[in-house]
Amino acid sequence: MKIGIIFHSKTGTTLGFGHLIGGTLREEGHQVELVDLQTDAPVNFGSVRSAPSFKVTNLPDGSKYDTLLIGGPVWAFSASPVIYAAVKELKNIKDKKVLPFVTMGFPLPGMGGKQAIALLDKELTAAGAIVLPGVIIPKMFHDYQKLMAEAAQKIKEYFA
Repeated sequence: MKIGIIFHSKTGTTLGFGHLIGGTLREEGHQVELVDLQTDAPVNFGSVRSAPSFKVTNLPDGSKYDTLLIGGPVWAFSASPVIYAAVKELKNIKDKKVLPFVTMGFPLPGMGGKQAIALLDKELTAAGAIVLPGVIIPKMFHDYQKLMAEAAQKIKEYFA
């Protein structure tokens, strides 16, 4: 199966999680492409409610993949503006399985993680995707490396 993992990462946490998922899926024989989203202007702050002006410059077409994972960090108690913009612009995902994921600094999923997943889910559903249960990785007070490893193993089960 050809799987695209599209993500936004500022500090490297989501980047690391994306690579971990990719490696786990490759071990199962899947062809995986990771896309670290880039923008035409730096995006170092903001929320989906008040995002700076930018354009995602390397968003792939969804038709390239059999299924997608898409994620980013939680900023301002929701999805980062970059991943939100990417989800809104993503083309050709109708009837494709898509799994949203987020990483977050705060310890409790209710401190932005659940809101971010719900927002991504809403946009993906509106685009006609079959949305799989989202994954939230909190860092503070957690062994987040262990949480990422466990989540990557669970994710591979969706594509077995």
